[in-house]
Amino acid sequence: MVNLFREAAEPGPLLSIAGYPTRRVKLQFGDVHIELLTVDRLEDYVDAAAQLRDADAPEPPYWAHLWAGSRALAGLMAQADCAGRRVVDIGCGLGLAGLVAARRGASVTMCDLFGEALRFARGSIELNACRAGLVQMDLRASALRGRFDYCVAADVTYDPSLQAATAGFLAAHLARAGRAWCVESVRTLDQGFQQACTGLGMLVSERDVCEPDEGRDTRVRITEVRWR
Repeated sequence: MVNLFREAAEPGPLLSIAGYPTRRVKLQFGDVHIELLTVDRLEDYVDAAAQLRDADAPEPPYWAHLWAGSRALAGLMAQADCAGRRVVDIGCGLGLAGLVAARRGASVTMCDLFGEALRFARGSIELNACRAGLVQMDLRASALRGRFDYCVAADVTYDPSLQAATAGFLAAHLARAGRAWCVESVRTLDQGFQQACTGLGMLVSERDVCEPDEGRDTRVRITEVRWR
């Protein structure tokens, strides 16, 4: 896949969302221009020493990181046939992939466990003058109904319980002629998600791409899932 990602950051915080200072990042994927609201100085909210020292330390706001997987997925959605399609962005975080799909004419639903993530996504939806539904839910107990033409997720299958939950979500919500793309830049060698999908009767294919990330190329695995 050709890397279509370009970025330019607006300096300084612009406003506060969910208690976090916010900045706007301008991105381009092919001919799709996106302005994404992100947490300014995210590193101030990540206490690496506490994470290593204390198993009960609060989890950092990982939803606020612009993962390499989310950028690769956004580039994929910039090439997909989105017009008129129903798309669900699973564990959307900042909502980048869903925003690209919405800008390209899809009917988009974004879901995430964290309400703060959805508040950022809502701000970006308004900033880009597009529409998308927002649902706060645990992937392991889906609150959605119906099926989607495209089910997409970026860096969601890093945990074994989420691998099984994501496969179960696809079994319940992927249209019979639909496609799912699950992109992973963290646990790229783990096969738990693929095995869970196969066990539920779905076909799985994989390919790797390189995504620029903080001055280096990061290996990103794209897993495509469809019905037999």
